[in-house]
Amino acid sequence: MDGVVLFLLSVVPIVLVPLGFAWAVTRARRRGLGGSIVGPFQEMWDPGGARSRIEIEIQAEQEAPAPSPGDPPSDPAWDGRSDR
Repeated sequence: MDGVVLFLLSVVPIVLVPLGFAWAVTRARRRGLGGSIVGPFQEMWDPGGARSRIEIEIQAEQEAPAPSPGDPPSDPAWDGRSDR
């Protein structure tokens, strides 16, 4: 009986910890929280991927530049003709 309990106490954490990480990563990716949970691990094992992920996040958060005063409107229906 003691051998079974000792076996379970040593094997169960080895199995449950990776399963917990896999569950957390899957949940984070589904909810769009991947950078906050997976980010530190990605920085350890794939620094180049982490840098590119950070660059993509920076570009996604940037606002579009404001048009200059002389620029035509960016309406796709407007083609520059004023006879409409």
